[in-house]
Amino acid sequence: MLVVAVVAAAATCGTTPAPPARAPSATVAAPGTGPSGLTAGWKIQSSAVAGTSGAQISRPDYSTTGWLPIEQPGTVMAGLLENGRYPGIFYSDRLKTVPTDQFNVNWWYREQLTVHPRKEGRTFLIMNGVLGTADLWVNGTKVADRSRLQGAYSRLEYDITPYVRDGANAIALDVARNDPKRQLTDSLLDWNPPAPDHNTGLRFPPQLAQAGQISLRNVHVNQHNAKDLSASDLTVKADLRNDTTSAQRAALSQTITHGATHVALTTQVTVPAKSTRTVTLTPAAHPRLHIARPDVWWPYQLGGQPLYHLETTVRVNGQVSDRFAEDFGIRTVTSHLTRVVPGKTHAPHGYRQFVINGVPLVIRGGGWSPDMFMRYSPQNIRDQLSYVKNLGLNTLRIEGNLPPDDMFAQMDREGILAMTGWQCCTRWEDPSSNWPEALKANAADQASRVAEWLRNHPSVFTFLHGSDEAPDAAKESIFLSAFDAADWQTPQVASAEYKSSPRLGPAGVKEGPYNYVPPGYWWAKGPQTAGTDPTFTNAGSAWGFDTETSAGNTVPTQDSLNRFLTTTEQKQIWDLSSTNGPGTGPDLFHVYPTYNSYTKTARMGQYNTPLWNRYGHWSDMASYQKIAQMGGYEVTRAQFEAYIGHFKDPANPSTGVIYWMANKAWPSLHWNLYNYDFDQPGVYFGALKAGEPVHIMYDYADGSIKVANLTGAGQTGLTASARFIDLDGTVKSTDRTQVSDLASQDVRTVLTPAVPSGISRTYFLELTLTRQDKTVSRNVYWLSTKPDVVDWSKTLGAGSGAVFEPGGYADLTGLRDLAPAVVRVSASTRREGGDAVTTVTIRNAGNRPVPAVFTRADVRRGTAGGRALGGDDQVLPITWNDNDVTLWPGQSQTLTARYRASELRGGSAVVSVTGRNVPDATVPAGL
Repeated sequence: MLVVAVVAAAATCGTTPAPPARAPSATVAAPGTGPSGLTAGWKIQSSAVAGTSGAQISRPDYSTTGWLPIEQPGTVMAGLLENGRYPGIFYSDRLKTVPTDQFNVNWWYREQLTVHPRKEGRTFLIMNGVLGTADLWVNGTKVADRSRLQGAYSRLEYDITPYVRDGANAIALDVARNDPKRQLTDSLLDWNPPAPDHNTGLRFPPQLAQAGQISLRNVHVNQHNAKDLSASDLTVKADLRNDTTSAQRAALSQTITHGATHVALTTQVTVPAKSTRTVTLTPAAHPRLHIARPDVWWPYQLGGQPLYHLETTVRVNGQVSDRFAEDFGIRTVTSHLTRVVPGKTHAPHGYRQFVINGVPLVIRGGGWSPDMFMRYSPQNIRDQLSYVKNLGLNTLRIEGNLPPDDMFAQMDREGILAMTGWQCCTRWEDPSSNWPEALKANAADQASRVAEWLRNHPSVFTFLHGSDEAPDAAKESIFLSAFDAADWQTPQVASAEYKSSPRLGPAGVKEGPYNYVPPGYWWAKGPQTAGTDPTFTNAGSAWGFDTETSAGNTVPTQDSLNRFLTTTEQKQIWDLSSTNGPGTGPDLFHVYPTYNSYTKTARMGQYNTPLWNRYGHWSDMASYQKIAQMGGYEVTRAQFEAYIGHFKDPANPSTGVIYWMANKAWPSLHWNLYNYDFDQPGVYFGALKAGEPVHIMYDYADGSIKVANLTGAGQTGLTASARFIDLDGTVKSTDRTQVSDLASQDVRTVLTPAVPSGISRTYFLELTLTRQDKTVSRNVYWLSTKPDVVDWSKTLGAGSGAVFEPGGYADLTGLRDLAPAVVRVSASTRREGGDAVTTVTIRNAGNRPVPAVFTRADVRRGTAGGRALGGDDQVLPITWNDNDVTLWPGQSQTLTARYRASELRGGSAVVSVTGRNVPDATVPAGL
């Protein structure tokens, strides 16, 4: 029996050899159980301290006094932070204070191992991506050179059997600086400032694989599903590699299990010496691989997420030689370009439509970002995915920066789709003519690795082989050859822009805008000329498939701002003497003003100017917050609603939208639905409202009322109503209608009420969707008889925001004149397992017709007496069924929040309530 243990060597420094101190070892899986991640026992040190001798540093008796222990291999900055360097790195501009010259030299990554190999076994070291380049040393011998050992997703395997000793062993990597302009690597692009180390380090933990005479590689399942999903024919493949000098007779056993399904197959195979044999098991030869009535995997809003389990074992002479296991889901994904209607369709080739299990659906998601230093936490991802589902989104777009496999496994279980692809703006998108042959080989290796890694994850429904660009013929051939060899089965798309590649053809998707646009922008069609370029633009956005777009800045709540900005910095956000109007603004670090070449689009001025003109003036942060949160809510709600609402347009259907972005790598005021600290600003609750399973909405372009069904079941017995309400509370008109039956993914216009004459310049529209006496959806808009007017001739570029006509801002200033509302709040909390569930009932108790506008509840940590602790007492992460609600006298609404009970930190729950015209209040919530 071969036993491998990872040993955390004693913290020693210098170059004097000394026996490594022993520490409790982390057990690594025994031989024949597949690759084991080398996650524990690593240490890092600068070559300026440790020197450059890999032959010495990789000796098992090398002393590592002064080296920095790390929980698992990652980037250099992640390791420094783990060891207490640069505390509060994200507060204010502290990131700027990190000395960068320390990263101009190479850094060492070293691990100490205890190995007891058996005579007939082989030991392999698998490198899973390097951010930068690296030389690899094992026990004093150089095993790999940096000329090849590079690339974020390279999977390079080394037979280290000749170098492994019985007992102490050491691995050392000499890692040089990551350079996205020269290497095919990861970068966080223009999403935030670059990490001081440019993310230099190891992308994923290396693995140690021990096998007998035969090793298993490239094990996977292909599926051919009946169109109606009544049956699935599975094909199971495996590569059997013989590393010995003689032919080997092996027994290959494979089982597929799920519920009552149990398929067990055994095949005898002879593998010649020093060769690999691919074994393919098909339903024709093995009828049990024909699965009748399979349990089908669906996105979470449409059905369940059953996973089948594949277990593969190869035995030689009755002994387990190697083993492999993975989960997969049975589902079918296709895509096509929508029909071009002559003279009406804006895009020359139509739009990309994805179909899951025969169901066309609107892809609704956000762009995902890893942590700035590539740190990863499974719990953090669980919390983020809970937010995605809370928002009613069905997709995360992952542009490069692919996360560890755990995240894809979680997405499989949660039924959230993953839109994967290569990233933009770096070496990945250079023309292939600028790629030397070594880089092309590296690209082929990375493409093979990614395709083999992601192919059986049911959540991964597509792969984009370009972002801002499409691959040229040579580059496309590299990528497609790798994906074809891996038996990739879901759609591949040329680009995230409306571009084409020779074999994949038109992408059928677009990008932008990235800066402020009013709510009506998303519903308008814009100045398109059907079927012609270059007049085809992204302006008038809610048609087709937009792979990255939003209204730009996101203003965090006050709680969140206090966590990462000083008072002086916060003033720069709202003070117009700092923001200086559209397109300029302060060099506020957490806005990161030089995202791209679009005239410094990230600056606050371009965002604040429309708010100032639409909502009226503010005088301090408190008054600015009330406006900014409402402004973020309305534009984000409109963005998602418009893409849902135009889904059935016969000429220009909306087929998908990715909000840019879902999250950010650090605390940010730009491009996020939820902040790094899980803050939920107005944009979050605007998206949540639009993502209701069954939803009623307002079309800003034609004034119609639409109802959408985003569930997997039909909806019947619905009644829609619309009330126009004056600022003084007068109901000016009411319209009501029965809604005919709605199929899954259906959207329908149910009312087109006229705005009553004589209504106030700023007014409200309350929409309600009911079934008998139960409210299914309720949606309140604040509108103006003076609409926003966009100058479409100047609003064309993907990177621009809206350009308004002179004086063309909607007038929402009437909201300033609302009298204070009188609300009554009650709250209670109960335990459900490890969660706490707090319910908050808000009632407008006023005796005057004054609405309680944009009323928000937060759960806070409190004392036993039910008083808020003060300071940073907000409970996060947390999910709500609704928030930022508007109520008229006599109306009430119960909000429900769920969070980990441990987040109360031993205290009680307290609920705070704020609003546009609602006095701040705090009530005890029990527990």
